Amino acid sequence: MLEVADFAVRSPTGVAIRLPGLSLGQGQVAALYGPSGCGKSTMLAALFGLLARRGWSCSGRVNCQGVTETADAASRRILLRHHMAFLPQDAHAALDPLQPVGRQIEHATGCSTGECVAMLARLGVQDAAAVAGRRPHAVSGGQAQRVLLAIAFLRRPKLVVVDEPSASLDGGSYKELVANLRALMANGSAVLTSTHDHRLLRDVAATVYSLVGDAFVRAEPQEAPWPVRSGQDIGSVPVLSARGVQHAFGDRRVLDEVDFELRRGEVVAIVGESGAGKTTLVRVLVGHLRPDAGVVTRPDRWNALQLVCQDAHSSLTPRRALADLLEEAQAPYFDAGAGASAVALAPALLQCPRERMSGGEVRRAALLRALAVHPDVLVLDEPTASLDRTTAIAVMQTLLVQQRSRALALVIVTHDLEMARALAHRVLTLQGGRLCSL
Repeated sequence: MLEVADFAVRSPTGVAIRLPGLSLGQGQVAALYGPSGCGKSTMLAALFGLLARRGWSCSGRVNCQGVTETADAASRRILLRHHMAFLPQDAHAALDPLQPVGRQIEHATGCSTGECVAMLARLGVQDAAAVAGRRPHAVSGGQAQRVLLAIAFLRRPKLVVVDEPSASLDGGSYKELVANLRALMANGSAVLTSTHDHRLLRDVAATVYSLVGDAFVRAEPQEAPWPVRSGQDIGSVPVLSARGVQHAFGDRRVLDEVDFELRRGEVVAIVGESGAGKTTLVRVLVGHLRPDAGVVTRPDRWNALQLVCQDAHSSLTPRRALADLLEEAQAPYFDAGAGASAVALAPALLQCPRERMSGGEVRRAALLRALAVHPDVLVLDEPTASLDRTTAIAVMQTLLVQQRSRALALVIVTHDLEMARALAHRVLTLQGGRLCSL
């Protein structure tokens, strides 16, 4: 399905990312593994002629189902359109924001409405007919990913290219993803993926190409443990609370009489299935959504409560350097360079806009901007979703330092139960619209 030899991608400054060799057969899976920002997504795009960046160049040999790097544009279009499927890291960004997702599946596959709804249901989407009628902004990240998976299943491609497929997925959704990838391979599709998730490498029996120096070579990665929160005392006065909160989208009630309380210096983790309403809950807590019923009590200082969104890319102003975004919001005496290093972000990226950052770098940039105002409460929606394990550990260690030194209160929405239990004083689950202890 895919043969690569001596392939390299070079930036305008001469920095290269290499893939000395890769061979992928029918029903097999290969994975590019490396830290966030190392060039995994760039490599995936470059292999198939989709790297649209001025000044970047590629060299080497790529043979994808008989179509080589020297093939004419028409042959490439036929390959991409009829024999391949792409599942990008940001599933929402791959969908037309103005069209219902079901109609988009129909356009991409030529299948009937009933077939599209049946495929969504097969992929674990609850109330699939209703979801098919929604536009992308009204579906969760996990549901958006299933829309792209539905397109892949219905088109029966020979090669599926998947960028960070397990990012932002809860345990149940992750198991469904693994089952779906295995089903694609059982149907004869080859899968080429990039990931920082060790579970995925094991569960799909991937041939791993880890980044060593500037090259992706055959090597197995090592997994480090999460940091453990110290047992210091927490405050007695709530800094954020909710009583009897309700919120619905049309006839679908997402939050049902939710009670929540967070004290100064406390770390609370919230887990739950994709689409359960975790993001809706945190948006209500920080004031981005008004609840249909109930009361939310927040800190008096207007910027004492900060949210780092799951969609970090959309939370940053386009075409503006990160340093400019920090300057307009940061507290006096905040050291941007030291802050960037603390969240494992290269100081040089302070002069870059979001368009020149990887998904993991954008997430850390959004976190840095939130920390720059010295908040009392920090709400993080899937903070480690786009990060490799090493970078994620460094970021969470930084947050624990802030929590200890400044009694910073943290709300962490995550699908990683292991991380939640290591870091949090309490782990809550959102199920059926209500919060309960896990």
